[in-house]
Amino acid sequence: MRPPLPLGLGVLLAACAPVPTGPVPPLPDMTAPLLIRADAADVRIVVMGDQGTGTEVQRRVAAAMRAVCEREGCDLGVGLGDNFYPAGPRDPASILFRERFAEPYGPLGVPFLMVPGNHDESWLLGGDGADARGAEAEVAYARLNPQWVMPARSYRAAVGDLVEFFAVDTSPLAAYLPPLRVNERPGGSWDRAQRAWLAGALESSQARWRLVLGHHPLFSGGKHGDAGHYDGLPLPGQRGDGVRALYGVACGKADAILSGHDHVLMGFAPQPECPGTRQWVSGAAGQVEPGRSGSRPVTFGIFDQPGFLWLNITRDALTLRVFTVSEDGAAQEVHTETVGKP
Repeated sequence: MRPPLPLGLGVLLAACAPVPTGPVPPLPDMTAPLLIRADAADVRIVVMGDQGTGTEVQRRVAAAMRAVCEREGCDLGVGLGDNFYPAGPRDPASILFRERFAEPYGPLGVPFLMVPGNHDESWLLGGDGADARGAEAEVAYARLNPQWVMPARSYRAAVGDLVEFFAVDTSPLAAYLPPLRVNERPGGSWDRAQRAWLAGALESSQARWRLVLGHHPLFSGGKHGDAGHYDGLPLPGQRGDGVRALYGVACGKADAILSGHDHVLMGFAPQPECPGTRQWVSGAAGQVEPGRSGSRPVTFGIFDQPGFLWLNITRDALTLRVFTVSEDGAAQEVHTETVGKP
C-alpha cells in the first residue's frame, strides 16, 4: 500500500546526503537451520504475504491455511513481508508479534521463513520503508519464537539438497523516503553487499530447486507494477531500480522469485528480462486492494479475493496451487501449475 508521500519532501531528503561508494564489507552468509528431514522426498510449503493487518480477513485466511495444511500437509511456511500494518514494532517484546503472528499461525505448527516489508520498516509514514530498525526487531523476535525464522535480514535456508530458499530485504531499495542509513540506499555499500551475497549464495547452492523470497515483486500487474516502475514514481530510489538490480542476479539461477507488496495472487512465466526464472506474487493474506497496471501476460491473476499459495516440491517437479478464501472462510483451489525439472 502506498503511503501519501509528499513528493517534494522525498526529493529534498534524497538530496541531503550522498550515497557512499567506497569498499563493500561482505554480508555474513547466515543459514537458518530447519527442523525438516534433510532426506525428505518432498516439501510442502504454504506461502502468504502482506498478512499483518490484524483484521477479520487475516484471521479468515489464517484459518483457511490451517484447513488446507490439515488436509494436504504442510512442512514449512513462508511470510513475504508487511508482517505488520501500518508500521512494524521496534521492540521484539511487542504484543503485536503475538496478535499478528503467534496466535493466527502458531496452530499450523510449522516454521515460517519470514522477510521484512516496507510497512515493517516504517519511519515517518506507515509503509515508507525507510527505517530498518523494524526489520531488526523482527530478527530479534526470531530468537524468542523459533516458529518465526529470520536469523538476519538476508539469509538462506535449505532442506537437504532438495530445495534452498534465499531471503532478501528489498524495502530500502524501493523506499518512499530515503532510508535513514545512507549506506542502505540504492547503490550504497549495503545494497551492493546484499547483491553480492545473493549472487554468491545462488552460485554456491547445491540444491535441486532454488527459490528467492523478497517483499517487492520483480514483475506485477497489480497497482504498484514492475520493479523500476513502481507507482509511476520518478526517483530511482522510489520506483525500485535497486530491486530490479537485486533480482537481476537471480535471473536464470533461481527457479522462482516469490514476493508480495501488491495485494493480489499472480504468476508470470519466465520473461525476456529474466529468462529461466518464474515470478509468483502472494500478497493477499491480509487484504485485497483494487488497481491494475501493465499488460504483461500472467499464468494466473486474482485481484479481488484474499488467499495464499501452496507448493509441493519433489526432485522432479514443483507443483503450485492457488487458493482463494471466501467470506465464509472456505478455501477454494482456483489454479494449479507444475514445473518439471529434468
